[in-house]
Order: sequence, then C-alpha cells, then structure tokens
Amino acid sequence: MNLHTNLKSDLYKICHTPIWLIHLIIPMLGMLLFLSYYYLSPWNEVDKLSGYIQALAVVFPVLIGSITSLLSGIEENAGGFQVTLLTASAKFIPHISKLLLLLLFAFASALLALMGFGAAFIKMGYVIQNLLFYFETAVLLWLSVMPLYLLHYIVSFHFGKGYSIGLGFLGTLLSALLLTGLGDGIWPVIPWGITSRFAEMLLLSNLSHVTFLHDNDMIKSSISIALFTPNYSLNDIHLKNDQYKSRL
Repeated sequence: MNLHTNLKSDLYKICHTPIWLIHLIIPMLGMLLFLSYYYLSPWNEVDKLSGYIQALAVVFPVLIGSITSLLSGIEENAGGFQVTLLTASAKFIPHISKLLLLLLFAFASALLALMGFGAAFIKMGYVIQNLLFYFETAVLLWLSVMPLYLLHYIVSFHFGKGYSIGLGFLGTLLSALLLTGLGDGIWPVIPWGITSRFAEMLLLSNLSHVTFLHDNDMIKSSISIALFTPNYSLNDIHLKNDQYKSRL
C-alpha cells in the first residue's frame, strides 16, 4: 500500500477508537474549566492568558504518552503488529502514516483549545490580544510538541505502552519544573522545556514589543525542533521493524 492508502486505512481505524475523542474532549473541558475560573478570578489579563498557555503545554506530554500508547495497543491487538509488518509497501510508510495523522489531530486539538478559548476570552472583554495571536500560539504549541509525539511513538512501539505513559507523566513534571528558574538557559535544548515555554514566548515577545525570532532562546529552540524532529522520525522508525519481528 502507498502512503495515501495507509492514511485512509489508519484514519478509519483511529475514528473507531477513543484517540480522536481525546483530542476533542480534553481541550474543550480544559477550555471550559479555565474560562469558568477566569470569569470569577481577580487575576489580570496577562496572568490569565499566560497561565492558560502554560497549563496546555504542561498537560500535553502526559496526553501524548497516553495517545501513543493507545495506538501501540491497537496495533498489537491487531494480530501482534502483523498488519504493520506484512504491508507490501516500504515498512516505514505505515509509521509515517500514523505519525502524520497523530500530528494532524494534535494540530486540530491545539487550534480548538486556543482559538476557542481566545474567542470566548475576547467576548469576556479581554482584548489585549486578537484572534490572530491565538492562532499563532496554537501553531507554535503544535510545533513544540512534534518532537514529543515522535519520541513517544518510538517509545510506545519499541519498549511498550507502560514506558510511554510513564515518560508522559515524567515529561509533564519536567515541563512544569522548566517553567521555573531551573529551566532558564537550558530549556531551548530540552524537548519538554521547549513545549512548556515556546508558545508562551510569543506572548512575552508581543508584550515587550520584541520581534519573536529576534530572541536568542527562540532561535535556539527553533533549531532544536528542526534538528530533533527529522532525526527521530526517519532514523528510528526503520529500527522498529526488527523489534516487531522479535516480538511476534
């Protein structure tokens, strides 16, 4: 099967699993909870917006760990990865297909969480940022979690579901820690640090009237994403095929 056929097949399978619901319901619940709290909270607008962006970034790692482990479990239950192994196409194409769909769902989830929140936040009278800011923040958040999706995908299929979930919880804790002074200076080269700070830096850049990519940390983190993502996705996906064979 070619990539197009794999995409259609994987989309059909994913739509019959809780994966798409997780990407839909969790952002909606989080958005509603924060909006309800912010309606009564005495925080100023900047703190509310910053807190929401940080919360999204911190929660993403554990969600990614759960989602990739669920996908791994689906493939394992489908004849012990035989569907993946017996494909007539190149062995890496099914993995590329699954990763593309996961990233597509992640992008939709980030858009829903931020554009939906932004529209409601503006309607509540908070107009320091327009909807374009929320769209840009969603794109940055999505870019920052791409390495984590790839890393967790590899961990789920290589070591097992439990390792991916455990790494997700550890990543969430690490993301929260790297938001503090402990992360200063080192976050641009740590995937979880990039996730927790990358999107928020757009807000800080706008408030300080500094061009986003003129910040040294943003340049470093952008380079880290560009280097980390293709290295994991292309080099390590090939490694998985031998591992599958040993588990059959």
